[in-house]
Amino acid sequence: MLDVVALLPFVLAANLDSIIQTQRCRLILSFHRLPSQSILRPEIHKVMDLLERSGGNFLHGLYTLFLFTKSDIPLVIVPSLIIAYAAAGPTDPVALFHAFLWLELHLLVFEIKNQALGIEEDRLCKPYRPFVSNRASLKYAQHIYIIALATAFCYSFYHRLQLVTLMYFFGITAHNELELAKIAVLKNILSGWGYACFAWGSMYIIGHHQPLSSTSIHAVATTFLIFSLTGHAQDFRDRSGDALMGRKTIPLIYSQRVARASVVLAMAALTYGLLRRWSPPPLVVGAITFLFLMTSVLFSVQHSEEKDRKNFMWYEMWFICAHLLPIFERYRAQNM
Repeated sequence: MLDVVALLPFVLAANLDSIIQTQRCRLILSFHRLPSQSILRPEIHKVMDLLERSGGNFLHGLYTLFLFTKSDIPLVIVPSLIIAYAAAGPTDPVALFHAFLWLELHLLVFEIKNQALGIEEDRLCKPYRPFVSNRASLKYAQHIYIIALATAFCYSFYHRLQLVTLMYFFGITAHNELELAKIAVLKNILSGWGYACFAWGSMYIIGHHQPLSSTSIHAVATTFLIFSLTGHAQDFRDRSGDALMGRKTIPLIYSQRVARASVVLAMAALTYGLLRRWSPPPLVVGAITFLFLMTSVLFSVQHSEEKDRKNFMWYEMWFICAHLLPIFERYRAQNM
């Protein structure tokens, strides 16, 4: 369901395009039924051109926004919505969509600035991104960033989340402009800070603006710890890009054995701690333990960047399942 929500704006865009094309066809039929000398023929022709341009420009713009955050859907959008729903749900589709939109706006603010500063890395690793593929002009990057930031602040004001957005803004400024992300340990902590903000805001919206419960607060701490301790798992697949940008990530400054062991040990500690804290049923315990073991074995045995890109899927599944665990505490509380 969450994947559907995450892609809902693009489904709506496709429907809008269908509506535009339908109306255009109707206008074409009307156009051909008019007498050849009718004074309305030029006007209808103008309307048809306007509809075609408007629909095309809208879809192009929406798809460009999607490309800014495309790579973050499985690792940011989905886990953030999952942990928010698990801790603060159940909710209604409208609140879930508001939470998605709030997340997307804040993620867009980060990605616009981050991608504007990382053109060479994206040219090597993610050539589909808007700036490097020339879908969006780098000349207007700062303007787009300011508009996105202002929109995010306004939307947060609507949801009474100004403090969260302000904390998030300080974090992404430290990450991007101050370049603290080039320091290996701080990169993970700053990313964990961002995840905590995502979870906090999403929970507050999904919970219909009620104060966060103790379960929700612990869930926010959970997402911060998970990424702060294991976030560098994603850096193994981007070693060439990080080296090009001069970043000092853990996979680059330590030997492969040490760097990979740090992920495995952190995942082991987190898996044990999270299972103890949230007490899921045995089947879930077995599933998360299996995902941890698969990730650990593949990360330890296969060291090529290409293999890391493929094996990262196992980490993503473990990461997403770990974010689902708070739902069991909420379920037990509701059935007491």
